[in-house]
Amino acid sequence: MPPQHVAVIGGGLTGLSAAYRLAPKAKVTLLEASNRVGGWVGSPKQHIKFTTPSGEQVEGDVTLESGPRSIRPKGLSAASMLKLTSPAARNRFIMNNATGKLMAAPTSPLALLSPKTPAPIRELLLGVMKEPFRRNSPASADDESVHSFFLRRFGPKVAATASAFVHGIYAADPNTLSVRSAFQMLWDYERGSGSLVMGMLKGDKAGKARELEAWKECGAWGERRKNWAMYALRGGMSELTDRLAQVCQERGVEIASGTRVERITPINTSIGSIDADHVIAAVTPRHLSSIASSPLPHLIANRSTTVGVVNVVFPLPPSQVHPDGFGFLIPASDANRAGVLGVIFDSTALPGTEVPELEGKITKVTAMMGGPYWSSYKTGGSVAPIPSKEELSEIAVNYLRTVFPHLASVDPILTKANLQVDCIPTYAPGHGSRMRELHEAIQNGPWQDKLSVGGSGYGGVSVNDCVYSGEILADAVGEKTGLERWKDWN
Repeated sequence: MPPQHVAVIGGGLTGLSAAYRLAPKAKVTLLEASNRVGGWVGSPKQHIKFTTPSGEQVEGDVTLESGPRSIRPKGLSAASMLKLTSPAARNRFIMNNATGKLMAAPTSPLALLSPKTPAPIRELLLGVMKEPFRRNSPASADDESVHSFFLRRFGPKVAATASAFVHGIYAADPNTLSVRSAFQMLWDYERGSGSLVMGMLKGDKAGKARELEAWKECGAWGERRKNWAMYALRGGMSELTDRLAQVCQERGVEIASGTRVERITPINTSIGSIDADHVIAAVTPRHLSSIASSPLPHLIANRSTTVGVVNVVFPLPPSQVHPDGFGFLIPASDANRAGVLGVIFDSTALPGTEVPELEGKITKVTAMMGGPYWSSYKTGGSVAPIPSKEELSEIAVNYLRTVFPHLASVDPILTKANLQVDCIPTYAPGHGSRMRELHEAIQNGPWQDKLSVGGSGYGGVSVNDCVYSGEILADAVGEKTGLERWKDWN
């Protein structure tokens, strides 16, 4: 018999998505320790007012994202909730650490022939061309770090450049991140075709078919998204979490924010005891470890990274601040004293998301900082203590002026720093094996049919991943652990 009362612990993207899907089928209680739902998603509005050099008075509310801000154009049933979306700019840049200049990420192998192509980009393309002729991993290897994988498949120069992309997704040290768990498709390409390049050329026909089917759920959006790199929400990503919470309540979900769970089985909260047939734990594995009355393996095996997010608004149109594009990422370097991982050009990456009064008249950028550069995470090399929010703002503005010297005479009209502590998990090598053992422990132990887990701590850190995790948990509540993708890992 399906559970009649399900308790969802955690009101982030995964917990909200699970509650949303469950509500028509069972009584649902969502328990969130903080005073707001949404998890790492945050889109506060702030009023700005300034006068342009021509004397025009500009005024309006600007949206500042403190967490995720875009969605990949993949099948996502929650897309039906989107009010308005905007395609992201496709131009991407990488910082050349040797020159301090931005390099356009290659969009074609023909860039190899251009004398204007910077040396690191030519080396990247050459590494890709040579990759099919490099040796495969040893047959006994079941996982390795991202750095080791790229070093083996592409060589040291490409591996160094690839660290920028790890910074952009996981804010992690590629030496400590599992390639098989973080980028499983790359691992599968090598194992299945002997080469990443050959595997990509062959493609995944079955996967493409599933994706096309998923997009049929989205109606007209499924056609419109074909030319998009990403999309965003007018009003910010909180539009999604706020709408999810609203519909959950309309469907009868009891949302208890400010409610801290002390222990589960049964769920003892800070306001009393709740009896539920099933628990969906949409919190971090480490958090689950602290509240589970019966121990489970490997919940504290991975570290998480802390990221400083600094929103900066300049009183200039984007064309007067930076090149048109999504932003730039920075390869790992001990010389990066500012600890900046990358910069997002919000105004051109996600055009059309500002109110009409501000669109095209301001430039909004976001500096991502910290991660492997801060002492809370890195185990070797040059480390720095975590700065205060005031220090973060100063470091970010100074760094932007270093990259774009013409900003030295331009004061930002707004800066806002957020410190997201332990916000992104680092899946250490062997993560898949550990998740398989955790799946077996839930499936065969005292938690059988009583507990399922989901969220970024187990696999997948994107908005899509978190929403999809909640949907899977809800659609098979009481039947799955949430870790089925790992059950055949070997």
